[in-house]
Amino acid sequence: MRTFFMSLLVLILLTAPSTSFCKETSLFERIKLANANVSVIKTAFTQCTNLALFDEPLMVSGDLIVEKPQNLRWEYSQPTSSGFILNTDGGLQWSSTGKNCSVMRTELSPSLRMMANQMLRWVNIDEEALSKDFHIKVTESDKPTIMLRPKDGDLARFIKCISIELPASLIGVKTIVVTEANDSLVTLAFQKAEINLKLEPTTFKKP
Repeated sequence: MRTFFMSLLVLILLTAPSTSFCKETSLFERIKLANANVSVIKTAFTQCTNLALFDEPLMVSGDLIVEKPQNLRWEYSQPTSSGFILNTDGGLQWSSTGKNCSVMRTELSPSLRMMANQMLRWVNIDEEALSKDFHIKVTESDKPTIMLRPKDGDLARFIKCISIELPASLIGVKTIVVTEANDSLVTLAFQKAEINLKLEPTTFKKP
């Protein structure tokens, strides 16, 4: 996996018409209502990593597929192929070094399994679940944003904060910016999302 951030990365962008809600309803309640009928999501992403010690950013891209409540596939396609799958059997991870090279598969490591489970919690943008690990600050404007700051000292050694920008529809997320403890920045942008599409039987079983 490319950076520690990859364990945190995940939330999704979906573009959809705005939904009307009572203004007195909290942002998290409105998010839950907006995503109530979302069971499967596939979305492309780009990841830009600005390392504190380097001038040039690292750019990679790929796809994310989530099937609620517990299946997840995170896959880099450019510049090389790698990724992992979380499923009911635990999952697997893989990598390759380029075209015409064999794909190396291994069982999903315990640490990566734990990270992937965290991703699924964040896909639901559940206030109760997030509040166990983070201090939460919500900004409601034309760009609704959720700011997360780690409560746990161990997590804070790696991450200063996570900023999640939501689309006006509140369906999924638009961007995630992770500020790491060393001031490196990782930005995820999601696009070309598909919702409740039919998936191949091997989606969460094979690279």
